[in-house]
Amino acid sequence: MEGGRKLLPEHHITGESVAVRDIVNLIDQVAQSDCPVLIEGESGTGKELVARCLHTRGPRKAQPFIPVNCAGVGEGVFESQFFGHVRGAFTGAEQSMLGLVRAADKGTLLLDEVGEMTSQMQAKLLRVLQDGEVLPVGTVRPEKVDTRFIAATNRDLRKEVDEGRFRKDLFYRLNIIRIHIPPLRERPEDIEPLLRYFLSRLGEHYRRPAIQIKDHVVRAMEQHSWPGNVRELAAWVERLYVTGHAQDRLVEELLASGTPMPTSTAPNRPFPDRVMPIEEAEQWAINQAMKHSAGRLTLAANLLRIHRTTLWRKLRKYNIS
Repeated sequence: MEGGRKLLPEHHITGESVAVRDIVNLIDQVAQSDCPVLIEGESGTGKELVARCLHTRGPRKAQPFIPVNCAGVGEGVFESQFFGHVRGAFTGAEQSMLGLVRAADKGTLLLDEVGEMTSQMQAKLLRVLQDGEVLPVGTVRPEKVDTRFIAATNRDLRKEVDEGRFRKDLFYRLNIIRIHIPPLRERPEDIEPLLRYFLSRLGEHYRRPAIQIKDHVVRAMEQHSWPGNVRELAAWVERLYVTGHAQDRLVEELLASGTPMPTSTAPNRPFPDRVMPIEEAEQWAINQAMKHSAGRLTLAANLLRIHRTTLWRKLRKYNIS
């Protein structure tokens, strides 16, 4: 949902979880204001999408929305890129440049990965947030700006402050409104609506009928930890269109290559109300995993958090088919 081709509408957030509904409600509450917003979440959760929603649902929607990756801006060029410069201000400055803050005047500037800024860069950014003006390189006269700032990070900025890696004063200035986007593994109920959405959008993109996903494939995908979050899910759907309709094989590859599933998303199955010998308990667990996975070894192995080869040996040992 962040970066890459813009296959999704900038204002569309998909999901049925309480977390997504709360985020949409909060966006509606604060979109009309000019206050800074801090968006926190893992890579691939959709931070830029949330920022675009804040912009397009507010009074600045007809004005520029400019995202900048702070991790890609060096300290030596920070002032010039953010605040602009006049012609001749330094060697190579053959023409004047507005800079990002003035280019986003009356609109919104998204400070993506704001936690990657150095301390000096943070101090200079704080001045702009406090004073509402910038000083282009090569001038002595500040210029007023009317830019809304939204910051996004995959770090825990409060922890960064506590450990001395992020300025406390800048954190408080940015953290007027905080939006936390939970990782996809914590909201498996969003996987099916996201699947439907990506299948439809990517079908349009590739000019093909939307692929129908089997129910057991959806259930299996709900058990995956999705370390790449929504971006990874979108990539999986795109791969499905590009390589064909071999859903089961792609799911097995996905689960085999992914990280172990968190306990919170494990299927809810009754445990026998008695103490069993170790081998009997192991047999019971393997039988449950095989039933839940409809006999698919890779999915069953992931449920049990063991290697597929280990599961195969145990199936032979216990004569489980």
